[in-house]
This record gives sequence, C-alpha cells and structure tokens, in this order.
Amino acid sequence: MADPASRGPDGSASGIRALLPTARLRRSLRLRLTLAFVAVTVVAVAAIALQVLPSLESSLAQQRLQSLDRDTSSAVADVAPAGGRPRSDRAVVAAVAARTGADVLLVAEDGAGAVRVVRDSAGTGSSDPAALRLARRSLEDRDDARAVDDGDRLRARVAIASPGRTSTGERRAVVATEDLADVRATVSFVRRRVVLGGILGLVVAVLTGTAFAVGVSTRLRRLQDGSREVAAGRFATRFDVDAPDELGALARSLDTMQHQLKELDSSRKRFIATASHELRTPLQSLSGFVELLQDEELDEEERRAFLEQLATQVRRLTRLSYDLLDLSKLESGGLDLRPEMTDLHDLARQVAQEFVPRAEREGRRLTVRLAGDPVEHWCDPERVAQIVRILVDNAFKHSGTTDEVIVRVSRGGGAARIQVTDHGTGISAEDLPRVFEPFHGTGDGSGAGLGLAIARELAHRMRGTLGVEAGGSGITTTTFTLELPA
Repeated sequence: MADPASRGPDGSASGIRALLPTARLRRSLRLRLTLAFVAVTVVAVAAIALQVLPSLESSLAQQRLQSLDRDTSSAVADVAPAGGRPRSDRAVVAAVAARTGADVLLVAEDGAGAVRVVRDSAGTGSSDPAALRLARRSLEDRDDARAVDDGDRLRARVAIASPGRTSTGERRAVVATEDLADVRATVSFVRRRVVLGGILGLVVAVLTGTAFAVGVSTRLRRLQDGSREVAAGRFATRFDVDAPDELGALARSLDTMQHQLKELDSSRKRFIATASHELRTPLQSLSGFVELLQDEELDEEERRAFLEQLATQVRRLTRLSYDLLDLSKLESGGLDLRPEMTDLHDLARQVAQEFVPRAEREGRRLTVRLAGDPVEHWCDPERVAQIVRILVDNAFKHSGTTDEVIVRVSRGGGAARIQVTDHGTGISAEDLPRVFEPFHGTGDGSGAGLGLAIARELAHRMRGTLGVEAGGSGITTTTFTLELPA
C-alpha cells in the first residue's frame, strides 16, 4: 500500500510524483547557479596560474638580465679602457664581481678559435659550458650577448667582449652569471598565495552561489506556487514584489495578471448568472403560454393574444441569442472587419430610414443633422451602422414619445464623430460607469442589456471610442458619441 506521505492533495499516490519534476528543476537551478559561481572562480584562478605567473617570472628575469647587462658593461668600461689592455685580469674580474655581485669569468680566445677560462671570481678554475658558449657568441659577433638559462636553476648571463687584443693576439670577454633563485622563490610564493586564494575563492563561490541560488529558487517557488493557486481558481493569491529586480518585475506582472483574471472570472460568473436569468424568463413565459394554449376552452381572441405574446418572447430569445453570439465573437477576436472608404452622411441617413416605420408607428421624432461637407472615413460600414442602430434603438427605449432623437455626424481633429442624443429619463451618476457592461440595466424589461456592450466592443475593434455624457436622474439629455480615429 502506498505511504500516506506520498499521496497528493487529492489523496492519490501520484500527487507527490507530479511535484517531483518541479523539485528536480529547482535543485537543478540551484546546482547550475552554484556551478556558475564556481566556474567563474576556477577560470579566474586558472588564468592567473597559467598566464600571469609564467609571464611574471619571465618579466622579472628579463628585468634582472637588463640590470646585469648594464652593470657589467659599466664595470668593464671602467677597468678596460678602449685601445688598451686592462690593468690586470684580477682587476677586471674583481671590479665586475663587485659591481654586479655575480659570478664572473674572464674568457680568452686564441688565434685558433679555442676558448678558455683565464680567471673566475670564485677562484675554482672550473668552466661553465653555457658561459663559454655565450662568450664565444659575443667574441664572434663582437657585441654583447645575454641569455636567461631556465634549467634546474634560473640564471641570467651576460658576455661583454673586452676592447682590443692581448700581446699574444688573444681576444677576451667577461662573462657575468647571476643566480635568479630569489626570482623563482618569489614566483613560487605568489603561486602558493594564488592557490590558497583560489581555494578560499572556491569556498566563497560555493557558499555565495548556494545562498544566491537558494534565494532565487525560493522566490521562483513562491511565484510558481502562487501561479498554481491562480490556475486552480483561487484568485485571492497575491504575488509580493520583494525586490526591484527582474523577478520583482515578474511578480508585479503576475500580480497584475491575477487582478485581471479575478475581474474576468467575476465578470464571467456574473455574465453566466445574468444570461441564465435572461434566458429563463422568456422560456418560462413560453412554457406558460403553451400550457394556456392547450386549454380547449380558450376563445379565438384569447388564443390570438397568447400567440402574439409567444411571438414576442420568441423574438426576444432570437435577439438575445444573436447578441450573445456577437458578444462572444467580439471577446474572442473572431469577428472580422472589412474596412472601406465610407460616406458617414449617407450611412447615418440609411440607418435613420430604417427607423422611420417605428418612429411613425410610435409617434416619435428622429432627426439627422449633417454639418458641413460629407464626412468620408476608412471604416467597416456594416459595423458602424450596427453601432448606430444600437444607439438609436437605445434612445427610443429610454425616451418618451414626445422626445426627439437626434443623430449628428461631424469631423474634428482628424477624427469622425457620430452622436446620438435623446431627451429621455437620463442616466444616474451611479449607473454611468457601468452603462456599457453586459446585462446592466435590464430591470425595465426593455432588453437584455447587451446592445451597448456590443457597440463598445465594436468601437474598440475599430480602434475607436464610444463614450456617453449624461446628467443625473431626471435630467433629460443623454448623448452617446462614437469617435473613429483618422
């Protein structure tokens, strides 16, 4: 049997397994962030160890070699003046050794090209093959020669050819050899410090990377948990903006999304409840009238009255279904627009002509006022006409038989305007902000309250606006304005 601790919120054993990928992802993110810190530290230490330290040793050795060359040349020039033989071999070796502090060899080359050691500062009489080779090169080139010997021991060597020849025809050179063990020791000390610093850096990188990764993953987990709450329909969840960084901006965006989803969910529930009510009322009426019509004792006049009521309710249901379909298409973006250059004067006259029979039947006055030249505009004429029909129909519903309904068409600031004004009961200040909401204001039984909502959505789809100006209850002037941008 499955362990209870392994069961999910729904009591199934697969609940906790569904969370495992998230946990693995979180651990992976922590590991990757920590490894990123460690990798940066390792690369920095490796760059210092492989690039900086070798160049440091070479640079220090070259500086010491240049100093040895300068000091040796100066000492030789002092004790071996040009054009004559040095005062003594001992004086040359002693002067160079005193000036440089290096091991000094005085080397001679006979006429046959053989090189031998004449004197050395150590007094051992031993010869250094590397020093003799450097001396031979200096004598052959008749110029100074210098080199750094990077063998078991780091040494700097300088060979300076003495001016002139001896009485026997030999040419001589002074070779100074300086041990650079201190340079190598310095570099080794720096290398040990770099390694120690690298180890400390790795420790700090691991601790810092782990702390940073835990902080980031914890914040991401809170955002993830909050998004799951919202996805489950619990819109009371808040996304706290805990820092002004990218994750804070993400939390702010998610919080804004949560508010919008909450409003949409509230609107959806209200829409469903109101639509259900609006559909239930005519359906109940139809059911009642059908039951009455089944009564065989009804006379012909009563039957005709009931049939007329049935026809009215069917028309109401038909209109409501079309309105719901249009609103659904608008909100889902499924309604296509077909814009073309349209004369709004002609459009207003055509829509007004459609209402002439109703106006005559109800004894109403419908006036179209067209100011200035014809207003031509790029728009969808069918949808603009639909908006105007909705506005005129709404004006007829909320004004008396003696009140005039006025349709105006004008242009201002490059935008085209169509205004519908009535002098009916007006709109109260409390209802004005909600006048374009679906199913708002259906208490008078004059309609389902979808017309203005559809008109506003159509205006928005055409990048236009639909606004209303009205006084409080009892003030009989209400003007709806459709504005279409250039």
